[in-house]
Amino acid sequence: SFSADEVIRKRLLIDGDGAGDDRRINLLVKSFIKWCNSGSQEEGYFQYQRMLSTLSQCEFSMGKTLLVYDMNLREMENYEKIYKDIENSIAAAHEKISECKKQILQAKRIRKNRQEYDALAKVIQHHPDRHETLK
Repeated sequence: SFSADEVIRKRLLIDGDGAGDDRRINLLVKSFIKWCNSGSQEEGYFQYQRMLSTLSQCEFSMGKTLLVYDMNLREMENYEKIYKDIENSIAAAHEKISECKKQILQAKRIRKNRQEYDALAKVIQHHPDRHETLK
């Protein structure tokens, strides 16, 4: 006793990507049985042509599926390349940010030193120079 879910899952597995492979295979088997049991040569030829037609449909479907599969593989490779490029760009951006932080720290240090030098220079300007003091 199969549950409805199991039956549906089995049919989907057999049917591949839903291209009707299951139906085609059943049709091929029925045509083969009719061909085996055909009475007249005309009926046998008709069933034979039907089998060839069904086979060519199956081959076409398989070829299409393979093309889609190859395309998906190429797309995956493409996405992996894009992903690596993005990762590299992020790493480069982090490096640049780190470098900019260093430059900012250095600029702050230089500014602080200049302010201290300016303050010292103002203090020094208030006192007479050595020549004046010696006089």
